[in-house]
Amino acid sequence: MKKNRDLYKYMIGGTLIIFISFMALIGFFAPEKSFSEMENRRLQKKPEFSMKKLFEGNYTSSYEKYVSDQFPFRNFFIGVKSDCERIAGKIENNEVYLGKDGYLFEKFKTPQRKEFEKKIDAINSFAVSNPNVDKYFMLVPNSVKILEDKLPKFAPVDDELELIRSVQKSLDKDIDFVDVYDTLLSKNHEYIYYKTDHHWTTKGAFYAYEKFCENVGITPHNEGYFDINEVTCDFYGSLYSKSGFRRLSPDSIQLYIPKTKKELEVEYFDEGKIGDTLYDFNSLNKKDKYTIFLGGNHPLIKISSNVNEKKLLIVKDSYANSLIPFLTDHFGQIYVVDLRYFDEDLSSLIEKENIGDVLILFNVKTFFEDDSIRKISW
Repeated sequence: MKKNRDLYKYMIGGTLIIFISFMALIGFFAPEKSFSEMENRRLQKKPEFSMKKLFEGNYTSSYEKYVSDQFPFRNFFIGVKSDCERIAGKIENNEVYLGKDGYLFEKFKTPQRKEFEKKIDAINSFAVSNPNVDKYFMLVPNSVKILEDKLPKFAPVDDELELIRSVQKSLDKDIDFVDVYDTLLSKNHEYIYYKTDHHWTTKGAFYAYEKFCENVGITPHNEGYFDINEVTCDFYGSLYSKSGFRRLSPDSIQLYIPKTKKELEVEYFDEGKIGDTLYDFNSLNKKDKYTIFLGGNHPLIKISSNVNEKKLLIVKDSYANSLIPFLTDHFGQIYVVDLRYFDEDLSSLIEKENIGDVLILFNVKTFFEDDSIRKISW
């Protein structure tokens, strides 16, 4: 009996040594990777050795991360780990919840009151400084609120609706609040949020477009006006990358293309590039396929359709990217500003270009976690 136990131990130990040696050999000859498409992040490069880094502890910590990031078959083992955790009943990883029907939800926490007030003060100051333009504010709830029936039971998330209402009450009287909460809630049985990404889908953006038109007093196009094309059914988004949960079904991305084609001029000031489309189809070959809309985020974009003389400024985060195409039939010129990358004075831009309407559009999580909106009144 003892001989059998000893033999079993030797077999396990020998197998482990062979496995480690095999993986080390593969790791030695495998080329170093700089970026993980699956995790959508840069990987740790091999750190340069120095005695100073060694004694300070920087070298060993960097090397450990390097070994972890460059481990052979990393994606396979991440998938195995994810499967084991799901079997064990784990429903949260890196502040992302695994909900019903394969939906991933990002945890939301109520911001500190001081930070909340600073952002509202900046927006209200902007409103006061620009009395001659029509101003609209759209604060979009995330899937964690609209689809909360799909959240795991007792998942500790704060109430986004309470904060949306607080923002609405705190805004200057000259800012028209575009309330899309009830609209999206009434459509929560439809595919209005991606399962593996933090954005709303094009259908979700379409319903918000209808609501915005109602506030502005213009007639929106109905869905029959568009050819609705599925351009990919293999989209794994930001929450998939962040959470580590694997073996999930991918999302699909749809584009609403007007059946009657109109000429557009799209100018990207950061790249000095002018195009004729709102879509970057090369993005479908990348991990972050949501960047098909406008090629992602840019400091300043000018979209000219010449349908009329109306000019709209959109101050936004990436949620606006899939809504903007719907507005090109209603505004002759649309200026798109992302304050995370734009450092010029907005009031000067409004005055210089004689802009008559301003839409501020953010999703709740980005609005409360990113400080860039405070630049609106600089």
